[in-house]
Amino acid sequence: MSRTSSVSDDDMSSFSGHDDYDYETDCTTPAPSCSGEHIENEEVESFRAREYPQLAGKIYLDHGGSTLYAKSMVEDFSQDLISNLYGNPHSDSTPSAIAGHRIDAIRDKALRFFKADPEEWDLVFVANATAAIKLTIECLRDHAASTHKQLWYGYHRDAHTSLVGIRELTPTSRCFASDDEVEKWVECGGAGGPLPRQLGLFAYPGQSNMTGRRLPLSWPGMIREKILRANTYTLLDAAALASTAQLDLSNTRESPDFVALSFYKIFGFPNVGALLVQKSSAHVLANRKYFGGGTVDMVVTLNDTWHARKTTTVHDALEDGTLPFHSIFALDHAINVHKRLYGSEPMKFISRHTAQLSKQLHDNLCNLRHRNGKPVIRIYKERNTVYGDSKSQGATVAFNVLKSDGSLVPYTEVEKSADSQSIYIRSGSLCNPGGMATYLNWTSQEMRAAFASGHRCSNPTQIVDGKATGVVRVSLGGMSTASDIRALISFLRASYVDTTTPKSIPLARQPVSAQRASFIKIRIPEGSEMKSIMRTAPVINGPSSRPPPALRNRLRKSFDLSTGSPGSSVTSISSSGLPRSQSSNLIGLKSKPNLSRRTSLLNRSDAKPVAGRWDNFWREETAALVAAGAVESEVASSPAAAPKKEKEKERGGFRKVARALTMSRRHD
Repeated sequence: MSRTSSVSDDDMSSFSGHDDYDYETDCTTPAPSCSGEHIENEEVESFRAREYPQLAGKIYLDHGGSTLYAKSMVEDFSQDLISNLYGNPHSDSTPSAIAGHRIDAIRDKALRFFKADPEEWDLVFVANATAAIKLTIECLRDHAASTHKQLWYGYHRDAHTSLVGIRELTPTSRCFASDDEVEKWVECGGAGGPLPRQLGLFAYPGQSNMTGRRLPLSWPGMIREKILRANTYTLLDAAALASTAQLDLSNTRESPDFVALSFYKIFGFPNVGALLVQKSSAHVLANRKYFGGGTVDMVVTLNDTWHARKTTTVHDALEDGTLPFHSIFALDHAINVHKRLYGSEPMKFISRHTAQLSKQLHDNLCNLRHRNGKPVIRIYKERNTVYGDSKSQGATVAFNVLKSDGSLVPYTEVEKSADSQSIYIRSGSLCNPGGMATYLNWTSQEMRAAFASGHRCSNPTQIVDGKATGVVRVSLGGMSTASDIRALISFLRASYVDTTTPKSIPLARQPVSAQRASFIKIRIPEGSEMKSIMRTAPVINGPSSRPPPALRNRLRKSFDLSTGSPGSSVTSISSSGLPRSQSSNLIGLKSKPNLSRRTSLLNRSDAKPVAGRWDNFWREETAALVAAGAVESEVASSPAAAPKKEKEKERGGFRKVARALTMSRRHD
């Protein structure tokens, strides 16, 4: 497995920006529904009440943390322990021998559950996936030391904290910020990775525990084939992936060297995990320095420090102390009940079932809108993943809730509010630091500053500088149903969708400054309508007089004045054939019909031709207002003798008329 390449390390430097991240925070079109969607949902509904009575009156949506155990599994396990006598498998008594043989049988059964041939694979029982990860790096570190090699470590940005922690045990490490960066590294033969005579380990999750997106399972085979400059092994964190997908390890050439997983994420119980090891790669685990009871054949303590490890199998050398043998017996029953409930290929059934439910969940979340049309939910996902497609996306949705003004609802408040309604979800940073930094757009400097200001994962400051420090996560399991989705959506709609109608402020009640900043729309009346108004307008004497009520009423009926909110954007005059004035920033005029066609208004028989096309209109429209003293007399003066005044009138005349009409309306 040694590799060579001529590409320099600088050519494959770590990704440092956000521009090329292939992710999104909005909704995309999901894959079409599978024809068996309703059948599968009905099948689960048929046994759910019987097999999962703990769900009565409750909505459980945190299967990514742990799924639920079936009633019949607990009953079978209980009956097994009541009916049989089991001893410590390290003893030679009959009860101990029975326990030992039973464990070996269950080990093979669990391997076949993942389509792993026991001739090619071994399974080491551990506490959980994190324990499997820790065991792997301890063994590799000791192997590197015993062979006088330096250990290099690479990991993907979507890695769980347990994978990230490996870097603290290695002299050099690299975080790959995108899938493309990983694939370029592989295609370039490992440049930017382990050097010749170094030992390399690349680790990544099969599924992001934050967003649920599924990463390529082809990478281990590509690394084995193309990275020849140094021995580089692969570790797959399958804890999230194996919970709702079939983990197929039948092809050892394409499979990882090591796989870490937790059985309680698949079956709900028992609380035990496993490290799956390809036997062809097991030699790098053989030089582990620590040993515990059951992993050695001989130990000398007095006057010497010699010991002899067990070498018969991989698990014999790595399973420290007495195994949790009762929990392992429960695993036997869990596999049996899973097949009884979900079919001979249970994980394939669960994968299809949860894919359709996650599509339904995604669609409904996207459809939640406030009264003003803004989204209620911001979903975090990759552009190339599609809900409903189990190859690219798991049954997990990460999101934040938004108010109608676009601001964030604190994620723990959403979790607490849901909890009060017996809807159980999860919120926080989810032990996924790279995912949080990527999808929530946090730089390392900002994260350090947030920590300095008091933010902690265990006691979070939920919003810092307008950005969330965590998300709400909904994750589905085999026993989830469409009714769970409906209950969650109903809760979110009732709790967070803003359905209030904004109240409009009457123009007459606004202060003058607000009126001047408002968007005033004037519907200019038809030419015949305007002529009728102006011909019947009485002559009023006196500079301080106001138009009589009859004229004011007719003006109000003919001129349609409406305002937007103070400070709203304004449209300048834009009708065809009319002047566009940059100074008309307070008035938007819309003609009905186009003013350029109103020849009856602009070409009156009793009007003399003048240089400006507006003058006849000004003269008629402002006559009554001038007489009432509402508009200065200079507005109505002829521009023929003074061309400059024509432009001034075109720019300012409509404003003065509109202002006068507005003030007249206020006085009423």
